[in-house]
Amino acid sequence: MKHFAFSVLLLAGLLALAACRSVPLETDGLLDDFVVLAVGDFELGGAAGWRPNDPARWRVAQDGATKVYELAAPGEPGKFRAPTSWSVWEGHDMGSFDFSGRLRCDADPANDKRDMCVFFHFQDPEHFYYVHFSASSDAAHNIIGLVDGADRVKINAEPAGISPAQLTDRAWHSFKVTCDAGTGEIRAYLDDMSRPVLTAFDKRLNHGLVGVGSFDDTGAFDDLKLRGAKK
Repeated sequence: MKHFAFSVLLLAGLLALAACRSVPLETDGLLDDFVVLAVGDFELGGAAGWRPNDPARWRVAQDGATKVYELAAPGEPGKFRAPTSWSVWEGHDMGSFDFSGRLRCDADPANDKRDMCVFFHFQDPEHFYYVHFSASSDAAHNIIGLVDGADRVKINAEPAGISPAQLTDRAWHSFKVTCDAGTGEIRAYLDDMSRPVLTAFDKRLNHGLVGVGSFDDTGAFDDLKLRGAKK
């Protein structure tokens, strides 16, 4: 009887210990032990830590009661068929991450090719991934793209024309992009954070900076947040 009572007490103790432990839960394929590494709301009027490819086209601008990071002029085509405007967040070379915020496209809503982009694993101007949110969906618009020393290629799993194209107005939209560098899983969300609009698996570039920009339009970004593992 003593041995039985001791076993019961031991089991109860182990269960209590397990209940007290902080066990990471899997969320969106990533471990939910990420912490906030950087926040960009631009309220102090500057864009410290951001490196645009053309500083003359970027500015911090007033938008109602808040300040936002604005791409005020479209970029010029480069060596490869790829986004022409980008600004990357210096000091955060990421493998796995969760990058979120708000974006607004200022192009004419009648233009069904209008876009805004979110960049990640940016290593240099010729090697990076990007999410292309657009007003139409085909082999080049509303995709997850890879620029790897050549013209961009579509890498997302959704067939051309299938992914929801939601960037049809000049309103603000919430976005989130997540990446699990271990598995290569990439997910992109727009407005509805419970369901990705684009997904991919790719491990050719397994680390780099995150950023924002556009293929060839203007717009703005705000309330940016980068989450990842503790350093």
